[in-house]
Amino acid sequence: MRIKSKDIASALKLSPATVSLVLNHKPGVNEETRKRVFNYIEEMERAEQRKNRLMKADNKGTILFLSYIKHGLILKQIANQPVSRLFEDMESLCALSGYCFSYEVFYEKTGNLEEMLTKIRERNIKGIYFMAAEMMGSDVYPFLRLNIPIVIGDNLFYELEADSYLVDNREGIRRGVDYLVDKGHSHIVYLAQSIDIFNFSERRKAFIEEMEVRQCGDGTNRILRLGDTVDDVYDAMNQYLDRGILKTTAFVLESSVITLGTTKALLERNMKIPREISLIGFDALPIQSIPGLNLTLIKGTHTNRHLAGMKHLIRRLTDKEDEIVRVYYRTRLIEGDSVFDKKKYIYH
Repeated sequence: MRIKSKDIASALKLSPATVSLVLNHKPGVNEETRKRVFNYIEEMERAEQRKNRLMKADNKGTILFLSYIKHGLILKQIANQPVSRLFEDMESLCALSGYCFSYEVFYEKTGNLEEMLTKIRERNIKGIYFMAAEMMGSDVYPFLRLNIPIVIGDNLFYELEADSYLVDNREGIRRGVDYLVDKGHSHIVYLAQSIDIFNFSERRKAFIEEMEVRQCGDGTNRILRLGDTVDDVYDAMNQYLDRGILKTTAFVLESSVITLGTTKALLERNMKIPREISLIGFDALPIQSIPGLNLTLIKGTHTNRHLAGMKHLIRRLTDKEDEIVRVYYRTRLIEGDSVFDKKKYIYH
């Protein structure tokens, strides 16, 4: 695809001369403008490739990626974002197998489930991949009446015969607690959100179990629920700090919301991280979310996991697999500067 320089200039409100300098790699243009031009070209090329993929699809039907929002606290931010590279990659996967791709959001509190199910039938939907972090098992049953293959992302319904693609939450928390204990920490507190969803429940169970295994006390009494928004967490954390952290030397942060609210409260009080309190987070944060803090964290695989789940759904449609699979993706511990090595100072 060749994009005319005059079209680039018009779209970006630049002069044709400026665009010409950029395309010919000439000096006289600042780096930000160069980046805008090349990003625009890349975006247009992706749009053209997307158009070509859709034209080549055999139109066997549509595969639906459905975000189910019950609380509106976990998935709302994702659902309101524009189509991402993940969705473009999913669209490519579907097109290569002859299917169209569609992304939908269902809000339980305001949506009409029967209308949604009717629309799915009318649109010739052949399979559904659920972003199901907030779903309960009972929420899935109405969709089973459609008699089409489904794959569950970010949840596990033991009573249902449904394939699941998940982060190994328990392994991640065990990894984090072990890391803290190996650095000399035993007075560890787990900071949690208020809602009970699958991922969070798995992390809390793992914390309790691992604290017992490592002989660090009863983890049940060391789970502190703070809230479900950054502001709520910030306020609750301030109240907790007013009472004093006593012997606590480390916090395990359940989610990015907990991380942002907690660190805001700690940094405003000029608490020294990690010397006064160590932190280990779960889930990645946008770059520079916490200026000046290089957080040690447990990171799960998201994009690749959901792509693998979509590939499996397509295999279900084409190969008619009978086995139910549960695929757990391991986490990684990424070392930052937020955990104090107490043993280093005790023994040296």
